[in-house]
Amino acid sequence: MEQIERDRRLRSSILKTGIGYFLIQCLLFGLFAVIGKFDVYFSLEFLATTTAFHAVVILFLLLVRRDFVREATGENLDRVNKANKITLVRLSTLPTLLFLVIAAKSHRIRLPLLLLVVFIFVTDFLDGYISRKNNEITRIGRILDSTSDYLLLVVLSVVFQYYNLIPVWLLILVLARLAIQFIFMAVLTLVKHKVEPKTTLLGKVTIASIMVFYTIDLISVMVGGLPNVVSLVLQIVVSAIVVVSIVDKVLSFVAALRENCENGSQNQSADGIYSSGRDINGND
Repeated sequence: MEQIERDRRLRSSILKTGIGYFLIQCLLFGLFAVIGKFDVYFSLEFLATTTAFHAVVILFLLLVRRDFVREATGENLDRVNKANKITLVRLSTLPTLLFLVIAAKSHRIRLPLLLLVVFIFVTDFLDGYISRKNNEITRIGRILDSTSDYLLLVVLSVVFQYYNLIPVWLLILVLARLAIQFIFMAVLTLVKHKVEPKTTLLGKVTIASIMVFYTIDLISVMVGGLPNVVSLVLQIVVSAIVVVSIVDKVLSFVAALRENCENGSQNQSADGIYSSGRDINGND
């Protein structure tokens, strides 16, 4: 009964959090719409997109309720904790950010948009800090953190190239890094029959470097642009970090597969020894 009640409270918390964030995003977009005097049809497109997006997020969270577990103690949570709520803020804002960046091309909203982007970047560091400080590291938190980071970078990379703020080759490189991440995670999930999101220092550095670069790019647009040499140097530095990250990810993937194969072989050997022991004793 206690488990059933805990699950009921968790489902309720997920629904309230998801619906609450949906309403906040509608309000946020509405403020931008008033400031920028958006077209009604553009606003309706946003409403349809963010509604579908939040419905998918809520459904996903309901399906993976068993991953709302505090890793340090194994405690099952009965609500969405603070760290995960901060991560969900970043995830919830993605449709809003996409539409606002597109609108910024023809509407005077660049300054408040820049503040919103900086706020989103800050949440990436804030949720990790709170989860460690309050011992709120959870399995679902790792999944949400990785997913929101990568989706944010996909959205920003496509939009930045759309505005010619980054070259095509950098967009391809960033998308390749993200594609490799998802492909490797999918393969390991099929092999191990469970999702095991692992956050590495190099992975966090890669994401942080791209976010910092994009922030500098946005600020430079506001103040008139960076010198070509400075922009090129930043692009090269970020690209080098991404390339190193890709190599590291490939090596980690190979090591994970090798470890899984070795564990499988050891289990088979143990089963064989156990079976032989039973045969010796005459119990087959």
